[in-house]
Amino acid sequence: MQSRILMISTNRETAPQPVVPLGAAWVTEALQLAGFQVRFLDLCFLPDPVAAVADALAGFAPDGIALSVRNLDNCNLLAPKSYLRELREVVRLIKAHSEARILIGGAGVSILPHQVLEYLELDFAVVGEGERAAVQFFSAPDADAAGHVAGVVCRKGALRQENDTTPVAAGDIVMPRLHGWVDVGRYLAREPVLPVQGKRGCAQRCLYCTYRIIEGSSWRVRDPVAVVDEIAEMMRHTPAREFEFVDSIFNEPEGYLELLLEEVLRRGVKARFCASSLSPKGLTEGQLRLMERAGMTSLVITPESAAGATLAALQKGFDEDEVHRAAELLGRSRLRALWCFLLGAPQEDEETLGRTVAFLNRHVGSKDAAFITTGIRIYPGTGLHRLAVREGTVQADDDLLMPSFYFSPKLTPERARSLLDQGVRHGRCIHLTDTEAPVLNTLRRIGTAVGLPTPFWRYAGYAKGVLGWRGPCGIPERRQ
Repeated sequence: MQSRILMISTNRETAPQPVVPLGAAWVTEALQLAGFQVRFLDLCFLPDPVAAVADALAGFAPDGIALSVRNLDNCNLLAPKSYLRELREVVRLIKAHSEARILIGGAGVSILPHQVLEYLELDFAVVGEGERAAVQFFSAPDADAAGHVAGVVCRKGALRQENDTTPVAAGDIVMPRLHGWVDVGRYLAREPVLPVQGKRGCAQRCLYCTYRIIEGSSWRVRDPVAVVDEIAEMMRHTPAREFEFVDSIFNEPEGYLELLLEEVLRRGVKARFCASSLSPKGLTEGQLRLMERAGMTSLVITPESAAGATLAALQKGFDEDEVHRAAELLGRSRLRALWCFLLGAPQEDEETLGRTVAFLNRHVGSKDAAFITTGIRIYPGTGLHRLAVREGTVQADDDLLMPSFYFSPKLTPERARSLLDQGVRHGRCIHLTDTEAPVLNTLRRIGTAVGLPTPFWRYAGYAKGVLGWRGPCGIPERRQ
């Protein structure tokens, strides 16, 4: 008889938009291919997640339960919110009504696995990718053997570390078949875009970033043919006609962007595309023209600052001149750009912030917008954590499970926001707390229903100006 595995995607955050649980679908597909009988439960839009889990336990009687956790909190210094208390209620319900073996994983867990296990009083977590580890964990004959699976860490006994994990080779990555597990219609009703991941890992060393912990420190690229096959499969089985490349950096490693988009063109795929993370580094006019020909209409570009001192402190791998050069190239293209900046990064002061303000005025044109984050969430294992300990922002023994943030000691959040508001001469800046306004969900639904062109961030200025929308935060107003 097949073992029954219940996969629960626990993410319920819908700001700045609901995120399709791609990682959970990937692991679920791997479990099914390994011979398990699998049921997928997505808690995102359910009014009572605890009751939904209770119903699934009663109706399915799983032998194993996989919990996927995307984020631990909203990463918002100005209005911090942890998701762990609600997750703990779900876990307590599971433990009270089931003897199933439990494995928790996902991006949020990979960063702080031992702390999450202690808080939730669970025994096993997977760090990094879950496809191989989950199959081996639920195939293990007993709990002791399950705890020795590569990539699994234990709350008790010998602790296996993150570097014990062997990443899944790019050629072994299966198609996640989102439509087979997720009710994609509910996500498409809020924003008509589905995610696609062409590669995993990141070879960059940005001071604050956790990609290397979650996905590994080297690029593992999928065969472009397999990626386009996945897009074509989703177009056959869902109404989606727009897809977002959610790789850590879309235009790295060198040459992969070209291979992928040339395969899109070769196959004659009639879809629209966007990218969630473009680097200014090495961006060329030829790449932008290729993006336009392949059907790309918008992208998110992540310099985080337009000041050389701050870029160097963040270890971004490019300088101020490259940020301006990329902006000039994008300004001459048809692509809409959402520029991401961090207020209060290391070495941020009034002079460096002034350089970013000048950039916003010069380069964020009428087709573009800027997404502003105040402060940076501190995670263990990052250079930012080591800096924060040296500067006394956090203590070395702080577990960081509840959100702690870095903000440059040369400035205050209030002063930074004042300088930004007074200096920027247009209304195309979107702050993280702005995205948590309830009106946005309504606007997103209306936009989808009437077929407004994406990306929906292009309408933020309208929402703020015409509707008089202001963020719910006490500080003058305000991403993840």
